[in-house]
Amino acid sequence: MKRILIIEDDHSLAVTLKNFLKLNGFEVIHASDGASGIQMAFSSNLHAILCDINIPIVDGYQVHKVLSEAPSTYSIPFIFLTAKSTLKDIRTGMLLGADDYITKPFDFDDLQNALNKQIAKRDKILEANEDKFQSLLNNSPHGTFVCLDNKFIEMNSKMSRIFGYSQIEMNTLCLNDIADTDYKDIVAQAVVECISSHQKEFVIEFSGRDKFHRLIPLKLICGFSSYKGKDCIVGSLVDLSSNEYNLKDTDLSSSDLQELANAIELFSSDYDLISKDLVKKLSGIYSNKEDVDTQTKIELTEREQEVLREVCLGKSNYEIAEALFISDRTVEKHRSALVQKTGSKNMIGAVIFAIKNKLIKL
Repeated sequence: MKRILIIEDDHSLAVTLKNFLKLNGFEVIHASDGASGIQMAFSSNLHAILCDINIPIVDGYQVHKVLSEAPSTYSIPFIFLTAKSTLKDIRTGMLLGADDYITKPFDFDDLQNALNKQIAKRDKILEANEDKFQSLLNNSPHGTFVCLDNKFIEMNSKMSRIFGYSQIEMNTLCLNDIADTDYKDIVAQAVVECISSHQKEFVIEFSGRDKFHRLIPLKLICGFSSYKGKDCIVGSLVDLSSNEYNLKDTDLSSSDLQELANAIELFSSDYDLISKDLVKKLSGIYSNKEDVDTQTKIELTEREQEVLREVCLGKSNYEIAEALFISDRTVEKHRSALVQKTGSKNMIGAVIFAIKNKLIKL
């Protein structure tokens, strides 16, 4: 069921809208002001947002600006629903990047048609990006993969054929596991350098071992990308001993590598990497609010506070790990603890909770 967020301070209109959309198969949630609407958008899996412009605390324009800066919400169809109908007002809304602009009073069938159109448009874009990613992955003549948290999370069938492992077995391995003992340190260092410097292309040759401990000469062509806010490696492993390689000079090109990385980032856009500018906007909205949650008193450890501060500076897990001299996995563990302690769905929700409850100074 498609979930719609209505941000509208006119209670009677909001109830009417809610009832109409429910009758037409939508699930609906409602916020009566901009600040609450932003928080709901970050804590819910939404398919579209209907937002009035003249709403309390934060107006509709500001709501759109905040949500368009967050990777987890920027692609959600956003429709302004307002009594403002001058050409200037409409132009302002559309220049911000809104998907549609419907003036009151409106025909409910027109509203439903606009919603269906924008939701279908977004679904097609997401499907196209995933199809593109799968096509790039599976059409490569070599072993193409995505490696996240030191594990292969995506790979084509060629990877299994090169190393003799099943797809399930490959998901438990990382690049270092398939490297020969003499090359493990070299491969590990290459991965660290690729991620730390955000290199778009990194090439090394080394010897690997398959499931049966046979030695395989390999060429690694990889680059940095991001999957749901986490640093990852995308690339190709070429079996240099293969007749297929000798017959085809078809290494993964720089443009192919970049296309693969872009496709990953687009279809995994529900992550919550937070920019410094977004935190500044959230702080301006929530730092002066007086609805502090007195029912939920939480205490953050010193390390959790440090991680939270680094998150608010717009740093990735790898950058936080380097700044605090801890591992990526330790960073992820503290991020998970922050989300759990604040009762949030994701890290952006945890940041909002921390700002509202004055758990962090920015």
